[in-house]
Amino acid sequence: MTLSVFIGALSAALALSASALAAPPEPKPVRFVVLLESGAGGTRAQSYLDQLLGLVADRCAWPAVASRYLTRKDAALDYIKSDRPELGLFSLGAYLALKDTHQLEVIGQAHSAAAGGRRYFVVSKAEDLAACKGQPLASNHLADPRFVDHVLFRGKTRLADYVLVDTPRPVQTLKAVIRDEARCALIDDAQLAQLPSIEDGKTLRTVWQSEELPPMPIVALPNAPREIVTAFQKAMPSLCSGDDAEVCKNVGLQGLAPAGDAAYAPLVALYRGNEIAKP
Repeated sequence: MTLSVFIGALSAALALSASALAAPPEPKPVRFVVLLESGAGGTRAQSYLDQLLGLVADRCAWPAVASRYLTRKDAALDYIKSDRPELGLFSLGAYLALKDTHQLEVIGQAHSAAAGGRRYFVVSKAEDLAACKGQPLASNHLADPRFVDHVLFRGKTRLADYVLVDTPRPVQTLKAVIRDEARCALIDDAQLAQLPSIEDGKTLRTVWQSEELPPMPIVALPNAPREIVTAFQKAMPSLCSGDDAEVCKNVGLQGLAPAGDAAYAPLVALYRGNEIAKP
Protein backbone atom coordinates (compact mmCIF):
# COMPACT_ATOMS: atom_id res chain seq x y z
CA MET A 1 0.00 0.00 0.00
CA THR A 2 1.41 3.38 -0.95
CA LEU A 3 1.67 6.16 1.58
CA SER A 4 -0.95 8.23 -0.22
CA VAL A 5 -3.43 5.33 -0.25
CA PHE A 6 -2.81 4.65 3.44
CA ILE A 7 -3.35 8.30 4.34
CA GLY A 8 -6.56 8.37 2.29
CA ALA A 9 -7.93 5.26 4.00
CA LEU A 10 -6.99 6.59 7.43
CA SER A 11 -8.69 9.92 6.70
CA ALA A 12 -11.87 8.15 5.59
CA ALA A 13 -11.92 6.00 8.73
CA LEU A 14 -11.42 9.04 10.95
CA ALA A 15 -14.22 10.86 9.15
CA LEU A 16 -16.60 7.95 9.68
CA SER A 17 -15.64 7.77 13.36
CA ALA A 18 -16.18 11.49 13.80
CA SER A 19 -19.57 11.23 12.08
CA ALA A 20 -20.60 8.36 14.34
CA LEU A 21 -19.55 10.30 17.42
CA ALA A 22 -21.33 13.45 16.26
CA ALA A 23 -24.68 11.70 15.65
CA PRO A 24 -26.55 11.30 18.96
CA PRO A 25 -28.36 8.02 19.52
CA GLU A 26 -32.07 7.90 18.80
CA PRO A 27 -34.00 8.76 22.00
CA LYS A 28 -35.65 5.75 23.57
CA PRO A 29 -39.43 6.31 23.61
CA VAL A 30 -41.61 5.80 26.65
CA ARG A 31 -43.94 3.01 25.54
CA PHE A 32 -47.62 2.95 26.47
CA VAL A 33 -50.10 0.10 26.00
CA VAL A 34 -53.86 0.68 26.06
CA LEU A 35 -56.15 -2.34 26.44
CA LEU A 36 -59.88 -1.57 26.32
CA GLU A 37 -61.66 -4.87 25.82
CA SER A 38 -65.03 -3.28 25.02
CA GLY A 39 -63.53 -0.39 23.11
CA ALA A 40 -63.86 0.48 19.45
CA GLY A 41 -60.68 -0.24 17.52
CA GLY A 42 -59.29 1.23 14.34
CA THR A 43 -56.71 3.71 13.13
CA ARG A 44 -58.74 6.68 14.35
CA ALA A 45 -58.59 5.47 17.96
CA GLN A 46 -54.82 5.00 17.63
CA SER A 47 -54.47 8.46 16.12
CA TYR A 48 -56.38 10.10 18.98
CA LEU A 49 -54.30 8.18 21.51
CA ASP A 50 -51.09 9.36 19.84
CA GLN A 51 -52.29 12.98 20.09
CA LEU A 52 -53.01 12.60 23.81
CA LEU A 53 -49.68 10.95 24.54
CA GLY A 54 -47.94 13.67 22.58
CA LEU A 55 -49.32 16.13 25.13
CA VAL A 56 -48.20 13.86 27.96
CA ALA A 57 -44.70 13.64 26.51
CA ASP A 58 -44.48 17.45 26.28
CA ARG A 59 -45.64 17.92 29.88
CA CYS A 60 -43.33 15.21 31.21
CA ALA A 61 -40.30 16.21 29.09
CA TRP A 62 -40.06 12.73 27.59
CA PRO A 63 -37.82 12.59 24.50
CA ALA A 64 -40.30 10.42 22.61
CA VAL A 65 -43.40 8.30 23.15
CA ALA A 66 -44.82 5.24 21.41
CA SER A 67 -48.14 3.53 21.97
CA ARG A 68 -50.41 0.71 20.93
CA TYR A 69 -54.22 0.77 21.27
CA LEU A 70 -55.68 -2.73 21.52
CA THR A 71 -59.05 -4.33 22.25
CA ARG A 72 -57.91 -7.95 22.68
CA LYS A 73 -56.03 -9.31 25.67
CA ASP A 74 -53.93 -11.72 23.61
CA ALA A 75 -52.73 -8.89 21.36
CA ALA A 76 -51.86 -6.78 24.41
CA LEU A 77 -49.87 -9.65 25.91
CA ASP A 78 -47.94 -10.03 22.66
CA TYR A 79 -47.13 -6.31 22.67
CA ILE A 80 -46.05 -6.37 26.31
CA LYS A 81 -43.73 -9.30 25.58
CA SER A 82 -42.22 -7.86 22.40
CA ASP A 83 -42.00 -4.11 23.15
CA ARG A 84 -41.91 -4.06 26.95
CA PRO A 85 -44.01 -0.91 27.52
CA GLU A 86 -43.46 0.97 30.75
CA LEU A 87 -46.99 2.34 31.21
CA GLY A 88 -50.53 1.28 30.42
CA LEU A 89 -54.24 2.06 30.58
CA PHE A 90 -56.50 -0.95 31.09
CA SER A 91 -60.20 -1.59 31.29
CA LEU A 92 -60.99 -2.74 34.81
CA GLY A 93 -61.50 -6.42 34.01
CA ALA A 94 -58.27 -6.57 32.03
CA TYR A 95 -56.35 -4.94 34.89
CA LEU A 96 -57.69 -7.43 37.43
CA ALA A 97 -56.86 -10.36 35.16
CA LEU A 98 -53.29 -9.19 34.52
CA LYS A 99 -52.35 -7.49 37.79
CA ASP A 100 -50.66 -10.45 39.46
CA THR A 101 -49.04 -12.08 36.43
CA HIS A 102 -47.60 -8.79 35.12
CA GLN A 103 -47.03 -7.00 38.46
CA LEU A 104 -49.11 -3.98 37.50
CA GLU A 105 -48.87 -0.98 39.84
CA VAL A 106 -51.71 1.55 39.80
CA ILE A 107 -50.37 5.08 39.38
CA GLY A 108 -53.54 6.90 38.29
CA GLN A 109 -57.14 6.82 37.15
CA ALA A 110 -58.66 7.78 33.79
CA HIS A 111 -62.06 9.40 34.23
CA SER A 112 -64.28 8.71 31.24
CA ALA A 113 -66.25 11.47 29.53
CA ALA A 114 -69.06 9.03 28.74
CA ALA A 115 -70.75 6.13 30.46
CA GLY A 116 -69.19 2.72 30.12
CA GLY A 117 -67.85 0.14 32.54
CA ARG A 118 -68.68 1.92 35.80
CA ARG A 119 -71.84 -0.07 36.55
CA TYR A 120 -73.47 -3.18 35.07
CA PHE A 121 -77.12 -4.20 34.78
CA VAL A 122 -79.33 -7.16 33.93
CA VAL A 123 -82.29 -6.01 31.85
CA SER A 124 -85.32 -8.01 30.82
CA LYS A 125 -89.00 -7.90 29.98
CA ALA A 126 -89.46 -10.07 33.07
CA GLU A 127 -90.39 -8.72 36.48
CA ASP A 128 -87.27 -9.77 38.38
CA LEU A 129 -83.92 -11.54 38.20
CA ALA A 130 -85.42 -14.83 39.37
CA ALA A 131 -87.31 -15.08 36.08
CA CYS A 132 -83.97 -15.07 34.24
CA LYS A 133 -82.58 -18.14 36.02
CA GLY A 134 -82.14 -21.08 33.69
CA GLN A 135 -83.02 -18.89 30.70
CA PRO A 136 -80.86 -17.45 27.88
CA LEU A 137 -78.75 -14.50 29.08
CA ALA A 138 -77.24 -12.41 26.29
CA SER A 139 -74.10 -10.36 26.84
CA ASN A 140 -70.97 -9.00 25.21
CA HIS A 141 -69.24 -9.03 28.62
CA LEU A 142 -68.60 -12.76 28.99
CA ALA A 143 -64.88 -12.93 28.14
CA ASP A 144 -63.84 -13.23 31.79
CA PRO A 145 -66.35 -15.27 33.87
CA ARG A 146 -64.32 -14.67 37.04
CA PHE A 147 -64.75 -10.92 36.66
CA VAL A 148 -68.51 -11.29 36.15
CA ASP A 149 -69.08 -13.78 38.98
CA HIS A 150 -66.71 -12.34 41.58
CA VAL A 151 -66.61 -8.60 40.90
CA LEU A 152 -69.98 -7.88 39.28
CA PHE A 153 -72.35 -10.48 40.75
CA ARG A 154 -70.35 -10.87 44.00
CA GLY A 155 -71.97 -14.20 44.77
CA LYS A 156 -75.56 -12.90 44.45
CA THR A 157 -75.92 -14.97 41.30
CA ARG A 158 -73.51 -16.61 38.82
CA LEU A 159 -73.18 -17.20 35.12
CA ALA A 160 -73.71 -20.92 35.61
CA ASP A 161 -77.33 -20.12 36.52
CA TYR A 162 -78.07 -19.07 32.92
CA VAL A 163 -77.86 -20.29 29.35
CA LEU A 164 -75.23 -17.91 27.99
CA VAL A 165 -75.63 -16.17 24.63
CA ASP A 166 -72.36 -14.47 23.63
CA THR A 167 -73.20 -11.40 21.53
CA PRO A 168 -70.10 -9.67 20.12
CA ARG A 169 -71.68 -6.22 19.63
CA PRO A 170 -73.26 -4.02 22.34
CA VAL A 171 -76.46 -3.19 20.41
CA GLN A 172 -76.86 -6.84 19.39
CA THR A 173 -77.04 -7.70 23.10
CA LEU A 174 -79.96 -5.33 23.62
CA LYS A 175 -81.81 -6.42 20.50
CA ALA A 176 -81.51 -10.09 21.51
CA VAL A 177 -83.81 -9.42 24.48
CA ILE A 178 -86.10 -7.03 22.61
CA ARG A 179 -86.63 -9.71 19.93
CA ASP A 180 -87.10 -12.46 22.55
CA GLU A 181 -83.95 -14.27 21.40
CA ALA A 182 -82.82 -14.12 25.03
CA ARG A 183 -84.76 -13.72 28.25
CA CYS A 184 -82.33 -11.26 29.82
CA ALA A 185 -79.13 -9.36 29.07
CA LEU A 186 -76.07 -8.35 31.07
CA ILE A 187 -75.08 -4.85 29.92
CA ASP A 188 -73.06 -1.88 31.13
CA ASP A 189 -74.07 1.73 31.73
CA ALA A 190 -73.22 2.80 28.17
CA GLN A 191 -75.64 0.22 26.78
CA LEU A 192 -78.30 1.19 29.30
CA ALA A 193 -78.02 4.79 28.08
CA GLN A 194 -78.64 3.57 24.52
CA LEU A 195 -81.91 1.80 25.32
CA PRO A 196 -84.27 4.79 24.84
CA SER A 197 -82.93 5.35 21.32
CA ILE A 198 -83.47 1.73 20.23
CA GLU A 199 -86.83 0.64 18.87
CA ASP A 200 -88.84 -1.03 21.66
CA GLY A 201 -85.96 -0.42 24.06
CA LYS A 202 -88.40 0.91 26.64
CA THR A 203 -89.93 -2.56 26.91
CA LEU A 204 -86.89 -3.62 28.96
CA ARG A 205 -86.53 -2.96 32.67
CA THR A 206 -83.58 -3.25 35.04
CA VAL A 207 -83.91 -6.33 37.27
CA TRP A 208 -80.42 -6.16 38.81
CA GLN A 209 -77.52 -3.71 39.01
CA SER A 210 -73.95 -3.94 40.24
CA GLU A 211 -72.11 -1.73 42.67
CA GLU A 212 -70.44 1.29 41.08
CA LEU A 213 -66.91 0.48 39.98
CA PRO A 214 -63.86 2.79 40.01
CA PRO A 215 -62.49 4.48 36.87
CA MET A 216 -60.08 2.70 34.54
CA PRO A 217 -56.64 2.31 36.13
CA ILE A 218 -53.46 3.77 34.69
CA VAL A 219 -50.61 1.42 35.54
CA ALA A 220 -46.84 1.15 35.60
CA LEU A 221 -45.24 -2.11 34.52
CA PRO A 222 -42.21 -3.46 36.41
CA ASN A 223 -39.66 -1.95 33.99
CA ALA A 224 -40.98 1.62 34.39
CA PRO A 225 -38.29 3.96 35.80
CA ARG A 226 -39.51 5.81 38.87
CA GLU A 227 -38.71 9.22 37.34
CA ILE A 228 -41.10 8.49 34.45
CA VAL A 229 -43.88 7.49 36.84
CA THR A 230 -43.35 10.55 39.04
CA ALA A 231 -43.35 12.94 36.09
CA PHE A 232 -46.53 11.43 34.70
CA GLN A 233 -48.35 11.60 38.03
CA LYS A 234 -47.40 15.26 38.44
CA ALA A 235 -48.73 16.04 34.97
CA MET A 236 -52.05 14.21 35.32
CA PRO A 237 -54.14 16.93 37.05
CA SER A 238 -53.30 19.56 34.41
CA LEU A 239 -54.11 17.35 31.44
CA CYS A 240 -57.55 17.47 29.80
CA SER A 241 -58.10 21.10 30.74
CA GLY A 242 -58.07 24.29 28.69
CA ASP A 243 -56.81 23.80 25.16
CA ASP A 244 -56.14 20.10 25.87
CA ALA A 245 -59.77 19.28 26.64
CA GLU A 246 -60.65 18.51 23.03
CA VAL A 247 -57.78 16.03 22.68
CA CYS A 248 -58.95 14.19 25.78
CA LYS A 249 -62.55 14.27 24.60
CA ASN A 250 -61.53 12.56 21.38
CA VAL A 251 -60.33 9.55 23.38
CA GLY A 252 -63.36 9.65 25.67
CA LEU A 253 -61.65 11.10 28.73
CA GLN A 254 -62.63 13.87 31.12
CA GLY A 255 -59.40 13.87 33.06
CA LEU A 256 -56.60 11.95 34.73
CA ALA A 257 -55.76 11.82 38.43
CA PRO A 258 -52.99 10.20 40.47
CA ALA A 259 -53.99 7.08 42.42
CA GLY A 260 -52.46 4.00 43.98
CA ASP A 261 -53.09 0.29 44.43
CA ALA A 262 -55.25 0.94 47.49
CA ALA A 263 -58.06 2.32 45.30
CA TYR A 264 -58.46 -1.12 43.68
CA ALA A 265 -57.45 -3.42 46.54
CA PRO A 266 -61.05 -4.45 47.45
CA LEU A 267 -61.75 -5.44 43.84
CA VAL A 268 -58.46 -7.33 43.60
CA ALA A 269 -59.50 -9.33 46.66
CA LEU A 270 -62.91 -10.04 45.12
CA TYR A 271 -61.37 -11.10 41.81
CA ARG A 272 -58.98 -13.47 43.54
CA GLY A 273 -61.93 -14.96 45.37
CA ASN A 274 -60.67 -13.99 48.81
CA GLU A 275 -63.85 -12.15 49.76
CA ILE A 276 -66.54 -13.46 47.47
CA ALA A 277 -69.93 -13.57 49.11
CA LYS A 278 -71.89 -16.77 49.37
CA PRO A 279 -75.05 -16.98 47.24
